[in-house]
Amino acid sequence: MSNKRTKIFSIFSWISIALFLIIGATHLATDISPEFADLVNSTASQGFRRIMASVGEIVSFSLFELLIICIPIILFFVIRKAVKMFSSREGRARFVVNLAAVVLLIYSGHLLALGVAHNTTTISRKMGIDEVEVTEENLIATLTDICDEINELATCVPRDSDGVFTHGYSYSEISHSISRDYITFADAYNLPEGYYSTAKGVRVSEVMSYLGITGIYTYVTGEANVNTQYPDYVTLFTIAHEMSHQRGILRENEANFVAYILLSSSDDPCFRYSAEMNMYNYFASALYSTNKDAYYEIVAELSPLAKADIRVANAVSQKYGDTIIEKISEWINDFYLKSSGSGGIVSYSCVVELVLSYREGKK
Repeated sequence: MSNKRTKIFSIFSWISIALFLIIGATHLATDISPEFADLVNSTASQGFRRIMASVGEIVSFSLFELLIICIPIILFFVIRKAVKMFSSREGRARFVVNLAAVVLLIYSGHLLALGVAHNTTTISRKMGIDEVEVTEENLIATLTDICDEINELATCVPRDSDGVFTHGYSYSEISHSISRDYITFADAYNLPEGYYSTAKGVRVSEVMSYLGITGIYTYVTGEANVNTQYPDYVTLFTIAHEMSHQRGILRENEANFVAYILLSSSDDPCFRYSAEMNMYNYFASALYSTNKDAYYEIVAELSPLAKADIRVANAVSQKYGDTIIEKISEWINDFYLKSSGSGGIVSYSCVVELVLSYREGKK
């Protein structure tokens, strides 16, 4: 009996089970104590995310993209192996155990890299921000201020021959700048330390556009992957957002918030323009659902240059959006975020409360 058990359970499967039990128990503990979650997220989790991101830095192209493309090949070999091993009872058992071990290992990585971070103390508490209730009045006042800042920056940033904003930086230059600014930000608020990692443009960005995805971070390769179909003011913000995920800021509203802080406090007008333009979209949407007349009045004052940039982004969304593929992708993302402890896709727009509170605090 013991010999058969030894043959069925390999060393790999025992290691996978042991890791799952340890990491699973740790994750349950972080559910109870945000302070413990902070500790784990800034040590073991951050170390793991850093190792995975370092692997991604070995090559200049997106390993995640390559992995997705190779899924059919991987499935072929898995099925081929299954057919071969299912010829005997012991083979079937060993295959199922090893497959379960792989799933447990992947899930354990998910809990360590991402799950723990969803249980940490909120970013507003870490930064000592007093949360302000969102009202029609402060929405109007903040959106007006954002529009004024956009109008001032719109004439200062570089543009191409069509008058569309273009920053002219490589992804490596952008990543280096954001990494540097994040270290300063993290030191100020005792957040997980930063490290250099280059964001990567996805070659099959058209597929991401059909899925309604502007960027994606996965711990498996540790990369900040970016959809290159969108205009520069969107991709700048997306890079900052995904790189925040790399550093343990996993709640979507908080990743948006950190991206806004990093870009809006930059010395570079291109970065500040991206921050305000992206936040304009969130605040304009919030005000539109509250007071359409006030929304149209403020939008009328927005710079024609900024409106042209927004039209370019909207053109991408309209070209690839509103399809059954996008709806399925949206449902999957919503389910994933809710299962991870976030409020679903609506959590992206919750950044309005954070930014409003942050700006009110600065005043």
